[in-house]
Amino acid sequence: MMLKNFVILEETRCSVSLPILILAAALGCGDSHKHDHAGHNHKHGEGDAHGHKSPHGGVLVNVEDEFCHLEFVLEPGTTRLQLHAMRFHPREAPLKFFMEKIEATAKVGEAEKTIIFKPTELNGVTPTTQPTSLYVAQIDWLKATPTFTATLTELEIEGKTLTKITFHFSKKE
Repeated sequence: MMLKNFVILEETRCSVSLPILILAAALGCGDSHKHDHAGHNHKHGEGDAHGHKSPHGGVLVNVEDEFCHLEFVLEPGTTRLQLHAMRFHPREAPLKFFMEKIEATAKVGEAEKTIIFKPTELNGVTPTTQPTSLYVAQIDWLKATPTFTATLTELEIEGKTLTKITFHFSKKE
């Protein structure tokens, strides 16, 4: 009789332990990267530090700890720089908002230059006055400038004001 109770107890302990182990393994392997990076050097993937990849092959910038992402893409064969706004959580999707223009200041060598992104339909050409996830800037000096650092002055998205968003742009060869 005692052996029978022991077996039943072990089966119960196993049936409770297995779901707990599975849950612990799933949580431990999640996408959370809120651990201390001091003392070790590793990458969380290509794209931004969280592991997202740039959907259009451009420079991806994480804004306000995953509030949104901005991707800066040079249109091939042009001096037009695209700014794509998107979210990756809970799923990857364009983030539409409307501003008449988005201004940035670029540091090119010792000079500062202004960049003006304008709202554009998703075809990349047609201006729009509706919320969009694509803003485009014509930058003539970009032809002779392979890299620069720029700061967006201000973005208004979903009632939130985001300021001084800095990115480093390099043309891909």
